[in-house]
Amino acid sequence: MATKMHRLQISLRHEQARFLEARAQLDGVSMAEVVRRLIDREVGSGLSPGNAESLWDIAGIAEDRAPLIDDVAVSENPELYLTGAPTDSRRKSRSTRRKRRP
Repeated sequence: MATKMHRLQISLRHEQARFLEARAQLDGVSMAEVVRRLIDREVGSGLSPGNAESLWDIAGIAEDRAPLIDDVAVSENPELYLTGAPTDSRRKSRSTRRKRRP
């Protein structure tokens, strides 16, 4: 029994067409077969749009290893975590804790 096919005409950028042509020659198949194989691989990978996982499914899976800086979340002030620069409140609290030596 023959497999039913759907005929489709698409437009490709020149570099995409050159890739398909080279890949088809390398594999000894038609350009259409290369496209079918790429689609089959994508479908088999589970990354098709219907199977995409929500970003919220992975949110919060990381383990916190360090305490918050100034009780501020990274999402509220990423610059604080990237630079490690103390905020004004940290500078003040550090200066009050220091004892001056004569």
